[in-house]
Amino acid sequence: MKTSLLLGTLLLGLTVASAQTTPTQTTPTQTTPSQTGPVTLNFYSGGDVNVKDLWENNLLPMYQKEHPNVKINLVFSSHGDNDAATIDRMAAAKKAGKPSGIDVLEGPVDDAGSAGLMDKLTVQNVPLLARVSPAVVNRAHSFGVPYRASSVVLAYDSTRVKNPPRTVAALLDWIGKNPGQFTYNTPDTGGSGNAFVTRILMGNLSSTDAAFFQTEYDAAREKAWNKGLSTLKALAPKLYQQGQYSQNNVGTLQLLAKGSIQMGPVWSDMALSYLKQGLLPGNIKLTQITPPLAGGAAYLGVAADSANKAAAYTFLNWLLTPEVQSIVVDKMNGYPGVKLQYMPKDLQTRFGDIAGDFSYGFSSKFGSDMTRLWYEQVAGTPQPQR
Repeated sequence: MKTSLLLGTLLLGLTVASAQTTPTQTTPTQTTPSQTGPVTLNFYSGGDVNVKDLWENNLLPMYQKEHPNVKINLVFSSHGDNDAATIDRMAAAKKAGKPSGIDVLEGPVDDAGSAGLMDKLTVQNVPLLARVSPAVVNRAHSFGVPYRASSVVLAYDSTRVKNPPRTVAALLDWIGKNPGQFTYNTPDTGGSGNAFVTRILMGNLSSTDAAFFQTEYDAAREKAWNKGLSTLKALAPKLYQQGQYSQNNVGTLQLLAKGSIQMGPVWSDMALSYLKQGLLPGNIKLTQITPPLAGGAAYLGVAADSANKAAAYTFLNWLLTPEVQSIVVDKMNGYPGVKLQYMPKDLQTRFGDIAGDFSYGFSSKFGSDMTRLWYEQVAGTPQPQR
């Protein structure tokens, strides 16, 4: 999920268990449409090897055991390299009035949906969407089911930081009072540093303006970043070794592991994976600040021209059940797609400080300008060519 803030997964020793809802929770009463007889779903997905392993070794065998009449044909694109080609194929099929042969898509469902290539999903066809945060569903304009998520969070050394900052203002104050103990990666080398820079620049935007910066583009509005850029420039001498940035997402984790810094922004899934593997010591804890740092979800949607929509809806609904969500969390070190209240109690406890909410990054054009201006006005150097 690192390709876009898109983009990016959470627990130590989580056991796969079924969850009972609490007395105050309600279970959706709608049922997904039934489809009888053998069905083959062509499922196009993409991502890193851990995503492929999740589907091939865990979820798909489990689903097909429970639904013997459904065969799922996984077509996987490493790192999502073929996502654009898949959408082009769907668009060409629509133009020609022929079926694309794609039933379920994981990836840029919002882009495909805006081109008229995806179904709108509701609680009528996917009942357990009622357990998902409306803001997360709306982010993909209801074209996808978010089955996992991750966000950038604040990692800190709990032996030296007894009361970690809980707000942006408190964080900036802590950095100023603890010189050399915080850093972040440059905004073009990883989403964690990008999210930190974005959050500082968003600090002077109204909620309406922030929404514009997340979805639209108008370079004239970038003057609203001036105060935030000045804040980041003033902060630079207080960073690790009087202004050294980490090389990338991993670089911040490595500095934390060595005790070189006491605090830094990290991806939740990466940090939890490092903790699980012992690559980070147990004294490193995670928390979220208010307003939260950026994150995102991975979505699955149903192709508008699918001939097997009832089976596809059933599959997406199954992904949101507690048993399946527990597997996703365990294997991907990620947040569940559903609200935390619908997950097992032990998971709720372990997630408590970080999985409540996350914000979204700037649109791609604003993001490119932000990086360029950061180099010019904060780092004082031209942006390197990569």
